Amino acid sequence: MGRYEKVLNMLMDYDESIRLAVISNTSGDILWNSKRNDAKLQVPISETKKALKRESEDWVDRCKAVDRIALGSPLYHITSFEKTKRVTLPIDAFHLLFLSIDNTPLKNTKKKSYGKMVEMGKILSIVDFVNTFE
Repeated sequence: MGRYEKVLNMLMDYDESIRLAVISNTSGDILWNSKRNDAKLQVPISETKKALKRESEDWVDRCKAVDRIALGSPLYHITSFEKTKRVTLPIDAFHLLFLSIDNTPLKNTKKKSYGKMVEMGKILSIVDFVNTFE
């Protein structure tokens, strides 16, 4: 098993709220993916492919901005909807990891719920862990 498949498997094992994990190239083409068997995708895969293309272009722009803006390197990008969160982060210089995460609002809250937290520290740790062995 290669490192990309290993990342996908570890992420799917780590968090049951991850519905879909995709690794794409910098052109937005899907190279590897893993979908939870019982998960109903909120967005058709054809729309996800379009989003990956846009996101890969945006990611290149974010990386170019590092030279102009003193914010440091971009780590990840989260787009949050009522029912899903879409997370994008680089795996290496040529590949992006895209996650579709269940964001169903929490039921037992006294105030309005904005969905679930995404534990980016753990996700980044899994990516870093797998990358240390390749």
